[in-house]
Formats: sequence, C-alpha cells, structure tokens
Amino acid sequence: MKPLLITCGDPAGIGPEVALKALGQGAAGDHPVLLIGNLNCWQRAAEMVGESIYLVSDIKHIRDEEGWPVWSAPDCRLEDMTDPADPHDEYLAARGMVQVNAITAAAQACLAGEASGVVTMPIDKRANKAAGQDTPGHTEMLARLCGAARPVMMLFGPELRVVPLTTHIPYVEVPQKLTPGLVLDTLRIVSREMKVLFGLENPRMLLCGLNPHAGENGLFGTEEIRVLSPAVEIARQEGLNVDGPLPSDTAFVFRDRADVVICPTHDQALIPLKMLHFDCGVNTTLGLSLVRTSPDHGTARDIAWTGRADPCSAGHAIRAAVDFIRRRAAAERS
Repeated sequence: MKPLLITCGDPAGIGPEVALKALGQGAAGDHPVLLIGNLNCWQRAAEMVGESIYLVSDIKHIRDEEGWPVWSAPDCRLEDMTDPADPHDEYLAARGMVQVNAITAAAQACLAGEASGVVTMPIDKRANKAAGQDTPGHTEMLARLCGAARPVMMLFGPELRVVPLTTHIPYVEVPQKLTPGLVLDTLRIVSREMKVLFGLENPRMLLCGLNPHAGENGLFGTEEIRVLSPAVEIARQEGLNVDGPLPSDTAFVFRDRADVVICPTHDQALIPLKMLHFDCGVNTTLGLSLVRTSPDHGTARDIAWTGRADPCSAGHAIRAAVDFIRRRAAAERS
C-alpha cells in the first residue's frame, strides 16, 4: 500500500501535535503513513505527546520500525528554530517556506504515484505571503500544483456537508466572481466526486442564494435570476439532482433533504458547518487528481506547543482520507 502523507503545516501551530495524537489513537488504521516537514517540530511534538518517530531518507524507504516515519522534504529544515511557537513571528518567512515545501513535496509525490493521498495540517496564510507565495491557502495552492482549473472546497461532518462557491476573497468581489460557468462547473464536480468519495448514486444538492430572501424576484439583487437559476436549469437538464436557489437563511433548516448545501460565499457555508461540527469538521478539495483532506481549524497559536490541542478534527480528516483513497481505488477498478 502506498503511504498516506501528512504535512506538518505551520511549525508554530498545533498541526504536528494533533496529527500525532490522532495517529496514536488509530486514525489511520492499518494504512501506512509518512509525515512530511520540519523534523525538529515533528520530534518536539512526538516528545510532547509520547509518540515515537524516525527519519527516512526519502518516500521509498519507509522501514518497519517502532514509531512514525518522517521525511524531511527539501528545505523543510529549521534547526535554528529554538521555539517552534515563534511568538514574535521572527521566523515567519522561514515557517512559510516549511509549510509550502511540505505541501509541494506531498503533492508531487502523489502525482508521481508514490503516495496515495495527503492530509494537510493547518497553515498560516501570513507565512505563505511572507515566503513569497501568491496563493493564500491549501485549496488554491494544490489546484496550481495539480493543474486543476476548478478546485472545489468541501467541508463536512457527521450531519452536514457544505461547499462555498467562492473561497478566500473579499466579500465585495463575490458578485464579480459568481458566474453561471463557475456555478455549473461546481455542481458537476460536486455531483461526480460525491458519487465516488461518499458512495452516493444520485447526490442531492441544494443551492443557496446570494442575496437576502434569494433576491426576492430581483428586489434585493439579481444574481439569483442572472447567474444561479440559469446554471441550475442547465444542471438539471444534464441529469444532476439540484434544487435552488433557496434563501440561505432557511436552506439549512431543510438540510436533511440534501446531501450537500452549496453557498455563494465562504461564510454562508462555514458558519452553519462550524456551529454543528466545530470540533470534528473536515475540509477536502474536490476536482483534484489526488485525495486531500485537512482538519477544519486553524493553527491555534494561542495553545500551540502546550499539549492541550484537541485531535478530533485531525482524526476525522485522516480517517476520511483513508476512506476516500479506498473508494477511489475501488471506482478505478470497476
């Protein structure tokens, strides 16, 4: 079995801690795992949570040893970082390079067929910028690495799955970014991927409106008339199971009628998701040529390196990645 890769994320955050805690609780089952990133931080985290790690020279040299293997990807060394928490952002750009290089190495290994998927620990978007990156988050970065034209962010927990049509952009830019093509492509990708990753034969999608009361027939905005409804009509003609656009203030009341709720803006989707699944939500990127999941939380620097971080979301992300990998493999064989 090819290994599941887990990136360290921001060395000043809780990523290494929650990843090792989740692995220690059996989140990966019998699937092989390889940790990627800054060896110093993985070692410090292992000592803190009582796990063992060992260094491997590259992705092909995982040995049957006690502990979790770590591959220090190129330029992921920070031996001079004496305090992984970096309280004054002294190593902000260096931390950015660690998280970027770990993600890049993981994606390249998956694309080369050397790994089965990747679970990404939380990153600091400021550190990405300080390191010279123009992609703010994982979704955009992985899309570029994979050559994906339309990455789709999905977040989910036991009771709810959501997809934001737009992600890390200012709210004022949403109406310009919201096009019939974007909506239709997203509906197609979500429907196709949910059949494989979640085993749903005919995924039920519910689309929220952008404006109050879904525009009230154009009284409070016309995006529903000009953008959302035309895309829904074409999707239905193609056989996709989609309803909407519905007012976003009531759509989630009827979430039991849908397998996923799709929203025009980032916060429309994430607020209800985090209200229900703040501790155990999972983020995944659809539309890529690889499996990618992540805990649905940030770096939590206020508690980083104190041993108090909750691994629930990381555990769910690792379990989901293993499940997705097996479902994809089964779909490819059929």
